[in-house]
Amino acid sequence: MNFRVATQVAIPLCLALVSGVAGAACTPVAGTVRLAPDALCKVAGESPVKVGFTGQCYSVQLRLAGFPAATGHAGLTSEPVVSMIPDGGAAATPAFVPQAGTQAVPRQVIQTARTVVTLGQRGRATTLYSDDVIVMQIVPTAAGLVPGAVAEQIVIRDTDKKGAYANVTGHLTVLGNSIDQNAPVVGQICSR
Repeated sequence: MNFRVATQVAIPLCLALVSGVAGAACTPVAGTVRLAPDALCKVAGESPVKVGFTGQCYSVQLRLAGFPAATGHAGLTSEPVVSMIPDGGAAATPAFVPQAGTQAVPRQVIQTARTVVTLGQRGRATTLYSDDVIVMQIVPTAAGLVPGAVAEQIVIRDTDKKGAYANVTGHLTVLGNSIDQNAPVVGQICSR
């Protein structure tokens, strides 16, 4: 990326992020998340975003220390990806970053997803809506290309405005593959 373009984008982005959490009290969180395949793709009906789901969907179990258990649904999406380089082009997720010197062999795969989870129960329950980006390393082996390290960034973009966590924002990072196994989660939850 060109330094000038990066600076022109980074400074306003940083200011927006700082002003977005100014006045918010944030709590560091850690825990685990586990996904299981969901053939009914329930997230497509629960998410305020109704388009883009690819049909690869999951039920979600999220456990964060100090918070009630959260359950819900997630689904991979196909969303636009635009280069920050002028006239750099556009694509849609899933997309990949190619190995140096080739245009056909992926180094990392980029996927997007939407998640809807409900934190707590009954009158204290709050439904959180998030936008997610997954980056997966692709490792060349004698048997072919196989998945390697996985990280997922989750940004809480809204809630249903009900319950004990009605006004929270924040972000989580999943450190590893969470499909059919527990993966560590770290981040912060902020209340406005």
